[in-house]
Amino acid sequence: MKAETIILGNVITMDEFKPYAEAIAVADGKIIYVGSKEAAMKLQGDNTKVLDYGKNSIYPGFLEAHCHPGLAANMMFGRAKLSEGKTPEDYLAILKKYIQDNPDKPHYVGSGWADDLLYQLNAKQLDEICPDKPLINQSGSGHMMWVNTKAMEAFDINEDAVKQWGTECIHVDENGKPNGMLAEKPAIDLVKRVQPDLAQAKAELLGFQQYAFSNGYTGVYDAGYQLLTEQDPRAYKELDDEGKLKMYSFCGSFVNDNTDTPEEDMARIAAEAKEYNGQHVKVIGAKIFADGVVEGHTAWMLDDYVDKPGYKGVRRFDDHDKMVRVVKAAAAHDLNVHVHSIGDGATQAWIDAFAQAQTEVGNFDMRNALAHLQEVTPEDVKRIGEYNIMAVCGIMWTIKHPAGFPQEVAYVGEEKSLNAYPVKSIMDGGGVVASHSDFPVSPAFSAVQAFLMGVLKKLPSFPDEWIRNIDQAISRHEALKTLTSNVAYMWHAEDRMGSISLGKIANFVVLDRDFMHDDFALIEKSKVVATIVDGEEVYKASR
Repeated sequence: MKAETIILGNVITMDEFKPYAEAIAVADGKIIYVGSKEAAMKLQGDNTKVLDYGKNSIYPGFLEAHCHPGLAANMMFGRAKLSEGKTPEDYLAILKKYIQDNPDKPHYVGSGWADDLLYQLNAKQLDEICPDKPLINQSGSGHMMWVNTKAMEAFDINEDAVKQWGTECIHVDENGKPNGMLAEKPAIDLVKRVQPDLAQAKAELLGFQQYAFSNGYTGVYDAGYQLLTEQDPRAYKELDDEGKLKMYSFCGSFVNDNTDTPEEDMARIAAEAKEYNGQHVKVIGAKIFADGVVEGHTAWMLDDYVDKPGYKGVRRFDDHDKMVRVVKAAAAHDLNVHVHSIGDGATQAWIDAFAQAQTEVGNFDMRNALAHLQEVTPEDVKRIGEYNIMAVCGIMWTIKHPAGFPQEVAYVGEEKSLNAYPVKSIMDGGGVVASHSDFPVSPAFSAVQAFLMGVLKKLPSFPDEWIRNIDQAISRHEALKTLTSNVAYMWHAEDRMGSISLGKIANFVVLDRDFMHDDFALIEKSKVVATIVDGEEVYKASR
């Protein structure tokens, strides 16, 4: 067999049997040779394309373990960008201009306000610039919503909603009426009420795909592919059928908090897999919220919040029997369960459920996942490895950033804050760690930054006092695994991707730096030269 494409460069394979090479040969979108340039060139035929990247480094395509493509795309292309501001006054100015520039919209959506301003924002501020149409604004974390009076009227945010959800999820004014600040499920559900249509969803997903390729990502996990953009399941399928979806997209389907019908929910997801799965899209299980976020006072903690004695956060999915039923039902359909779990209370409860369910069905290869893992007790760090639970970690969140760390300390205390994100301890206990950005919740979608944060616990350009938990730093090789082979393992796709090995899909990223040997300050400035999917260049940097 002659190669269709031969790729030359400094190849870092992530294959333990052949960690480095000079060349890769590709035919029919698969790798047919990895090794020396001399041997690879013997596979050259009359029509073989040679991509010579010189001294640049070639890696397996980066894999994102947890993000929200539909939301990210909508935020990039269809919303006011509040992340460009820092204060309430900044946000109001951005929104005012957005409204002036888009007078025909039936409603307005903004995204990216800072969660630490949770108690400084209210509907009255928005009413001054938008009194006649619904205006809703999602926080940077995605777990809070700042809305005007018209939005509350349109979407039933009233005193009945307060009774249903409580004042931690529907904040109230001095008279007990909703004040325009929402958290958790009522906030997230509100996004579904202002949906893009199918054509817009498809266009936005293609925009996100190109953005992912420009950052070296060839595969992503969509954590709740219909959670915020209900058109996305159909959009993925149609784009795949049309040959336009090139990004390998693994999807979790949202299951409601404390669902009364776990078995029916998993049967629904199995049916979705039959309907939507294709070459580049695959539904692999359920996405569930156990809790919220520390900065929103909604993470489920074992101990009281420091500033709110007697309060331990929001327990979104906390019915143990239903948790076990969900996991067992997933196992029956060869699916998995992927849980948003920030607080140590949430993590402990879900490990209990995974342990019981997996033991009862005798399946310890489900590769169920706990995502985020900000606070984890030492006992549960050990149990993650014992029960083969995937640890999907926000490695790039671990710094003591002055915009968020003091707030974290104020809410959960210094000891918990300093010991958050125990990545190396999980690895040392036998857990498999996959790195995620949670983009667009995190403003950065960068494997380069995730790699450096894992190894240095900061970026080289950041001050040393931002380092948190230096004893949780991992090696260069371990950091690359969290971005490649470990993620493929989580998806049960390690035979297809995650390393540059014979028979695997020809997905690569080319960077101008060698992550295994170059100085870290140089790596921070590295650029994506090209991204290759199925043996074809899908992104090439302009010179």
